[in-house]
Amino acid sequence: MATTTPNSPEAAVALAKFADAATSPEDRREALSTLSAAKVLPKQADDPAIEAGRRHLVDQARSAGEPGYRLLAIAECIRLTQIVKRWAPEMLDQLRPVFAEPLPDMQLLTNGDDKLNLARACAQMSDPWLPDYLARSIVEEPTADKARAAMVTALLERSDSLAKALQRLAIAFEAFRPDTQAPGDTMARRLARALEVLREALLDSEIEAGDDLGLALHECVSAPLAVVGKPQEDKAQVDLCRQVLLLVHDIVRTRISVVADPTMYRVVDYCRRLSGGRSWPDELKKPLERLITDVTEALLLLGRQGQRDQALLAQLDVLCNHSDRARAVARELAARHPELNEDVRDWLEHGRVRTVRRASESAIEAAASSADESIGLALQAARKARLLRDTLREPLISNLEIYDPGLAPAAQELLDGVQALAVQVEQAAGLRGLELYGTPGEEIEMSTKFFTIVGGAPRQRMLVKQPAIVRKRADGGIGDVVTKGLVE
Repeated sequence: MATTTPNSPEAAVALAKFADAATSPEDRREALSTLSAAKVLPKQADDPAIEAGRRHLVDQARSAGEPGYRLLAIAECIRLTQIVKRWAPEMLDQLRPVFAEPLPDMQLLTNGDDKLNLARACAQMSDPWLPDYLARSIVEEPTADKARAAMVTALLERSDSLAKALQRLAIAFEAFRPDTQAPGDTMARRLARALEVLREALLDSEIEAGDDLGLALHECVSAPLAVVGKPQEDKAQVDLCRQVLLLVHDIVRTRISVVADPTMYRVVDYCRRLSGGRSWPDELKKPLERLITDVTEALLLLGRQGQRDQALLAQLDVLCNHSDRARAVARELAARHPELNEDVRDWLEHGRVRTVRRASESAIEAAASSADESIGLALQAARKARLLRDTLREPLISNLEIYDPGLAPAAQELLDGVQALAVQVEQAAGLRGLELYGTPGEEIEMSTKFFTIVGGAPRQRMLVKQPAIVRKRADGGIGDVVTKGLVE
């Protein structure tokens, strides 16, 4: 095929330079930029001069003597595949031998776009040394945000789990030694930038949580600062803590399996100590409120299964500036969710598991509780009988006194007996703390804790057909359900 003459002298010079085997990767990069801007590429991609330059670029990626030139040639190969997309499969195959051994340090490149293209090249390969190389490059990258983001995405794609990715980052951060007057501040800023990018990549990633994720995150944040010293600048401290808190929030919201794991919040306690230990800075109020919501949701999730976790409840003390606020949050959770097991609600209200009664008392209580359903059903029957008694008493006695006076005293005695029996059943129910919830014919808000639906579809409000038998709490509120009622 004949060579096509470019429209401008600059493009002609660039084409000749691009095709020359002696051209350095730096000059070839400038030539490629000129050819792309002049629209020579991708329109004239099949030009023999372009084909020659492409071959030289791959050769330099494979065998350039200068390590920085090798990296730049790899980056330019990737840029070329983005300009001429149909070349991508072939050129990636040609580049695979380059990745048989670890690449030189990415920081040999000084241009952010070159680092981004090199990161894109790494993202296309699967060699076993790449995850550690990517982790180290993330840690060492000072300014190239887009390149760092591409590296983080590639690291997640090449890690078995999020915990494993964080472990790799922890090792890389521990090995990093900032050459600055305030290494702690520098390390905190690097950590904050890496965690911010990790948060963004995590939302689009399907990577699983992995084992001991909370411990891996704590190690990733605390271990590097233990080596170089904690940050002294307030802004560096706050920025790092904000990214850590938001990352924990993003993890527990997207990896539900760890939301109720107390170790997932261990790094939060570290951040509080990093911030002075007494109270949180005002700038962290918003991420802290998000985590308080996360912890209360986790407590609710466990509570609905009848489970309690003291270590998880204690996280409210870490997240709140005052223990009174933490107790108020837990009590409010118990008040908003009467469907929870009463032992769980009591635990939330008092912040601890109450002392268990002696075995003999528990045995007596268990035996007595077996009769509660019968007492509750008797209470239902007694209240129905009393209602009928109050309705019939006056007309029945009046009619008997007129038409059959001899039966009037017996009828009066029967009605008084019904009244006395109802009172005695109510007293027995009261001693057992039993009450009826709902009145037949009353429209009530549907709750699966208290009622079973009879026919029809569930609605927010339904009619009570049979009241539920419930146990009253010490404060007079409704506690556990002894027997569910019926609604329709």
